[in-house]
Amino acid sequence: MQPWTISELMHLTQDELCDLASRIESALSSFEPGTIGRLNALTNLDNIRRVMVSRGLHY
Repeated sequence: MQPWTISELMHLTQDELCDLASRIESALSSFEPGTIGRLNALTNLDNIRRVMVSRGLHY
């Protein structure tokens, strides 16, 4: 899984951010603990939450 930057995420709508977060959460179990893929997924989720909070949105 490739990491999304906050700058890239800022261009997405609320629906797109929620959909992306949902897809990442679903895929999270397919990554072994400690792998780069899992770290990227967790980083992506954190970045999505940061963007949502900065916009005053929630999901």
